[in-house]
Order: sequence, then C-alpha cells, then structure tokens
Amino acid sequence: MSNPAPIGEFELIRRCFCSGFPTSDQTRTGIGDDASVVMPPPQHTLVQSIDTQVADVHFPATAPAHLIAQRALRCAASDLAAMGATPQGFFLALTLPRNQQDKPISQQQERLDWLEQFANGLRDAAHACQLSLLGGDTTSGNELVVSCLVQGWLPANNTGLLRSGAQPGDQVWVSGELGRGALALPQVLKNPAYSQGFAQRYYFPEPRLQAGQALLSMATSAMDISDGLLQDAGHIASASHVSIQLLGERIPTAVALGHPNWPTCLTGGDDYELLFTAPAAAEAQIQALSQTLKLPLHCIGHCREAVPEARSNATSKTLSHASQAVELTLEGQPLTLERGGFQHF
Repeated sequence: MSNPAPIGEFELIRRCFCSGFPTSDQTRTGIGDDASVVMPPPQHTLVQSIDTQVADVHFPATAPAHLIAQRALRCAASDLAAMGATPQGFFLALTLPRNQQDKPISQQQERLDWLEQFANGLRDAAHACQLSLLGGDTTSGNELVVSCLVQGWLPANNTGLLRSGAQPGDQVWVSGELGRGALALPQVLKNPAYSQGFAQRYYFPEPRLQAGQALLSMATSAMDISDGLLQDAGHIASASHVSIQLLGERIPTAVALGHPNWPTCLTGGDDYELLFTAPAAAEAQIQALSQTLKLPLHCIGHCREAVPEARSNATSKTLSHASQAVELTLEGQPLTLERGGFQHF
C-alpha cells in the first residue's frame, strides 16, 4: 500500500493555528489571508519587535514542542514589556526540518502530533501574553527555527521606554529575581523535557507587560534582560551616555551572594526581567507599584556622569565600550567577573 500524500502547509495551518487563540478588537483580517489588517486605536502608535530562536542554539532541539512554543512567544513578548507597550498580536514564522516525501505514515503522524503540541503551547502562551495570532509562514529547512514578530500599542505622544533616556542621578532598578534561566541551562541540556525548578523559568519566562505599561510614567529608560545583567546594563549606559554603578549586595539572585554560581546570575542571561532607570523622586511610586503588582522591584544601583572613555566612544556599539560604562561593586569595592554576557556572534 502506498503512503498517503504529506500534509500540506494550508492543512497544517487549518488544523493547528486557526482556532483557540485570543482575539483582538483591532484585528479586521487575521490568519488565513495574504496579510493581516489591523486598525490602531485612536491616538496610538504601533510598536513591533521580532525574535528568532534556533534549535540547539536557543533551546534543545529535542525539547517537547509545547515548551519550545511557550519559550519562543514569551521571549518575544518581553520586548513589548520593555517598551511599555500594550500587546496586540503576533506573527509566527516556523521552519520545520525537511522530511522526505516517502516517509512512512507513522512519521507523518509524528510530525502532525508535534505540530499540534506546539500549537497547544503557543495558544497557552498567547493567552498569557494577551496576543492574537495574526498570521505567519511555514516552510522547511535544515533545522527547526521559530520566529515571532510581536506588536502592540503606545499612546501617540509617548515614544516608549527607550534605552537612551537614563540621566545622571537616576536610580537603576530590576524586576523579579535574576539567574534562574541561566542556572537551568545545564539541567535543560541534560534533560530537555524537564520543566520544574529553575527550568520552569527557562521555558516559561514572564514578560513583565503590566509593569512595563505602568513604568511609562515613571522610568527614564528600560530594556529586558536577555543576555545578562552586566552586558544589558552596558547597553543602557552606552545608549544614554552615562556610567552605571551596580551594587552587588543589592542584586536579587536565584542563589545567595557567595555561592559559586552567583556570578552566573549576573552574566548568564535568559532572565527576561526588566532593567530600568528612574529619577530618585519616583522611588515611592515604584515601591507602590511593586506592592500593587505583587512583583519585587529592587533598586540595585545608580547612574553617573559618563567616564571620559565611555563618553568618547558614546556612538560605539561594541561590548567592550558598553562594559567600560558599568561598574560592579561589592560592599564598596570594585568587582570584576570573568564573563560579561551572552554573545550571539
């Protein structure tokens, strides 16, 4: 008996991605057409960001499909939180590893099962992030690649929480606790299906969407921590032409100060917490916000005038120049860590 024809792209979309996702009042035409049509709310501007994750680079290729989907969309949505945007929708581009046309029916069913599990995880993440699926693309290639383009809204008179707004005298704040994602990595690589303990945060990062929206009226700059606190603080310092002092004893970490893995909490990345700056006068408001959201917000340092070396290289985008603008201290003494943060290239 000959094998049935492989399931085509449109049938995959119909089965896995055409129902069960949150809806948006602004969406006029969504998934299933050549393009989406979205109506912005009055007096709002569009915010967009795209995030790509590659198998065995950003997640284990053998991880369960629903965990891959959760991680991919949540990481992308974190960029909206960092801008202070209200989430609206997302596009999915999915590259699946090539399969031969003559694969047996059992393996075709295995692929469909994988996609259905992926779609289930994507739906759950979409509801958690308040994002409507607007469309996307599926194709085949040499490896699994998941790209999510997310979009949301800002008030028309607000440019969002940029990296470039920090001022000398501002306090430096961070949300949540740092290090769980990075410390989970060895465990995840050993057992990709494990999603408890620290691995829970690796696969289910929490985009701080409510916090980002509330901070629009308080913060002067912000970004999400994806490549490590020290490296990402350097990006704010470089973009804002300031230097930043971080107080090691104030930084909330997944393991206690003095633990061998404490440095990894500052350099490992995969936190997706918010790093932001704000005037000292906003401290009481930020503390009140922390209570309202039941989200720990910690003041971990302050901004100063840029050191001459950092000022002279203010337009440089290299890590070395950004790192020069960040000083980590412990009980008043400078502290140097061997690793600065994750490098994509």
